[in-house]
Amino acid sequence: MLEKAYDPSPVEAKWVKAWDAAKLFKSAPAAKRKSYTIVIPPPNVTGALHLGHALNNALQDVLIRWRRLHGDETCWVPGTDHGGIATQNVMEKQLKKDGKTRHDLGRERFLEKMQEWTKDCKNTILGQLRRLGCALDWDREAFTMDEVRAKSVFESFKRLWAKGLIYRGERMVNWCVRCGTALSDIEVEHEERKGHLWHIHYPATDAHRDIVVATTRPETMLGDTAVAVHPDDERYKGLIGAMLKLPLTDYEIPVIADDQVDKDFGTGAVKVTPAHDPNDYEIMLRHPTIGSRKVIGFHGELLPEAGKNYAGLSREKAREKVVADLKASGLLEKVDDHRHAVGVCYRCGSVIEPLLSWQWFVKQIELAKAPLAALEAKKFVIHPESWAKPYRDWLVNIKDWCISRQIWWGHRIPVWYCLDCNDISNKEIHQLPDLVCVVSLSKPEACPKCGGKKGNFSQDPDVLDTWFSSALWPMSVFGWPDKTGDLDYYYPTSILVTGYEILYLWVARMQMMGLEFMGKVPFTDALIHGIVRDKSGKKMSKSLGNVIDPLEMMDKYGTDALRFALLIQARPGKDIPFSEESLTGARNFANKLWNSTRFVLMNLPESPSKPYEAPNDGHCCRELVDDWILAEYKVAIRHAEAAMSAHDPAGALAVLYEFLWDTFCAWYVELAKNRLQGPEGESKEAARAILVHVLNGTLKLLHPFMPFITEELYAALKPYAGESARFLLDASVPTLDDVIVNDMDSPRQKMRTLSEVTIAIRTLRSQLNVPPDLKISVIASGGQDREVGLLKEHQDYIKPLARIERITIDAKASRPPHSATAVAAGMSFFVPLEGVIDFAKERERLQKELVKAEDDVKKIASKVENKDFIARAPESEVALARSQHKAALERQSRLKETLAILS
Repeated sequence: MLEKAYDPSPVEAKWVKAWDAAKLFKSAPAAKRKSYTIVIPPPNVTGALHLGHALNNALQDVLIRWRRLHGDETCWVPGTDHGGIATQNVMEKQLKKDGKTRHDLGRERFLEKMQEWTKDCKNTILGQLRRLGCALDWDREAFTMDEVRAKSVFESFKRLWAKGLIYRGERMVNWCVRCGTALSDIEVEHEERKGHLWHIHYPATDAHRDIVVATTRPETMLGDTAVAVHPDDERYKGLIGAMLKLPLTDYEIPVIADDQVDKDFGTGAVKVTPAHDPNDYEIMLRHPTIGSRKVIGFHGELLPEAGKNYAGLSREKAREKVVADLKASGLLEKVDDHRHAVGVCYRCGSVIEPLLSWQWFVKQIELAKAPLAALEAKKFVIHPESWAKPYRDWLVNIKDWCISRQIWWGHRIPVWYCLDCNDISNKEIHQLPDLVCVVSLSKPEACPKCGGKKGNFSQDPDVLDTWFSSALWPMSVFGWPDKTGDLDYYYPTSILVTGYEILYLWVARMQMMGLEFMGKVPFTDALIHGIVRDKSGKKMSKSLGNVIDPLEMMDKYGTDALRFALLIQARPGKDIPFSEESLTGARNFANKLWNSTRFVLMNLPESPSKPYEAPNDGHCCRELVDDWILAEYKVAIRHAEAAMSAHDPAGALAVLYEFLWDTFCAWYVELAKNRLQGPEGESKEAARAILVHVLNGTLKLLHPFMPFITEELYAALKPYAGESARFLLDASVPTLDDVIVNDMDSPRQKMRTLSEVTIAIRTLRSQLNVPPDLKISVIASGGQDREVGLLKEHQDYIKPLARIERITIDAKASRPPHSATAVAAGMSFFVPLEGVIDFAKERERLQKELVKAEDDVKKIASKVENKDFIARAPESEVALARSQHKAALERQSRLKETLAILS
């Protein structure tokens, strides 16, 4: 027998151990079974998992368990990502606490320390995934920097190099001065910040007038090589070609015309700083005579080219001094407040500095053609479909991908430079122009240009972008480039589950690499989920103090409750406003499931003489409520299956939750109590059989969402269902054919009428504050013959659920004095209140509640009618306020109705 109260901790520990011991999730190619494969989005080895990981992995677990229950050979591959910049940053912070830097350790020792630390982190992360209940094939654990993945990375680099799709070139890159590395465009996040627009006078050097230029970055003015205006801007028609004096310097710069200039921004004249702005760099390519001058270095300091007054200053200090000097020189016309988007490093949050640098790039225009074709041909489908357009647009407008990073942790670029041909001593590679190089996994034998012997080579110190190895993940986890049986069976994988924030960083790149090297998409579908935010819609962060630790929530509420609370809100592509309060309802559902199953078991014999099977249609003791619950069960199966087929696990879970809580537990179990507490006989056995049949099947459907509690309950119930599977995953899922109901509509329609009556009387009791244990009398009046007959035949269903002593059915009855009325199913139900409630006391209570309700309506109305609130508050907060306003109005209306009854 189950324990009286559900305690998740021992149940979860028991089943994690049992599943592991049985290697329940181990997969092997099976020729006769269809494969259903998922590769985990590998979490970075930077510490503990957060709520986003919990959501992502719970969704994958649902899909894997669901398909396993449907007979597929499921394979879910676990693994972790080395994390590149993010992971190195964490280690460098640890070293900083000891007063050291990575350079104090040296590259070799630093990497050894990284390997040691990441090994512990991997164990922690994988342990947390086990705790979450993930049905991963643990024997397949992979790491983006292990030996097999390193082989994949080198092979892909070599092939792309051979095809001319990888090259080294000088380009404007996004440079993080904190991390000391280049970043790709999609590794730069843009934050809306309060800033300023400085209006600066650029004096004319001849008879022409001065020009006022507006800029958000006055410190970069020192590197200006031109001022640009739109060719059609009448204000500057006569100034194109004129020379201006660059303020605070001895330089003279020209006024040029360029179509890119926005006439409506600032003064319509913009400074051109080709070395420090990507748009200005493009202008220089169209006007090569203006050249470029670099005034900010790779460490964020101003260079000697900026002038002796500014050289050596940080960007921030230089801005202060430049503004002060402009003001002192009378060249600063005005300063406006200005909100604008600022590019920051996606890992450390430092402001990005656009800089010219020699880096390694992948040509993506050619690689993007196959993914575009796959999307158009629906060989790759994104769910929800709304994310297909931004994905397509990104591929259409794709730019070359900067893949080199100036850090130590990662796959080192497999390129060697001949020391006889190149002078690279005491210089940073990313600052050197064209170099003679050889692509090789190890030191080359000879230089193809000069014939230099082995030993005269130095490997490129940079590493590959972490997303380069991640892009190979669906192939590399199965051994690519080797032609393995696993690769043949499991590739392409079935679906990828990921957040929309890495749709371009990762999803698109996996499609490019999979189609390039395998000729097939790496996965046929992608399920895109949103970000878990706090209840106000804000992103969770330590600085805001709104982070919820999933491990703490699992300890407090149970793992199934956490999974349920996340999954029920995980509508495809939508962000999730999450709070601890949502776990209370989830825990209550788990307890309800436990208690209902325990009740069923308590009303079954200690050991069944034979398995319980649902009685056939037409069975002598199969009642209306039996036909109804079987019909509702069949509908629930159909709707849950449809939602899962539509890649909507949240929708499927909502169906099962509503069926179990609102239909099975709240109605059928309650109505079955009379028969279960009655004498032994066919009626009692019929109720038992249907309880076992429906509950056992629903536990199977719910298992992918709440694996621990369903496994425990199934183990207790399966002897009565005639099942002997070791684990729930080894059992078969219920199908529509398993539920035999000849007439689906009639029982549902009849029970809908009876429930409508029951709910109306319950609501009236609640409004009038009738004590729950006090049974009342009800007079039913009016109605059509069908409803009256149904009420007469099945009033025993209504009485226990609405706490009614006696129902008098009189079609012509009128309302007695001192009574209240409920209306349902075309009938009036009078409840005599004499001796049931204290009229004066109840009126006084309701009057007080009405005053409070009216105050609530006014208070919330002032919020929802506030235009500033509607315009500035997060969408989720506005929606919440509107729903609260609606609820307050409804409560006010109910209280007025109830007072009218008592007047």
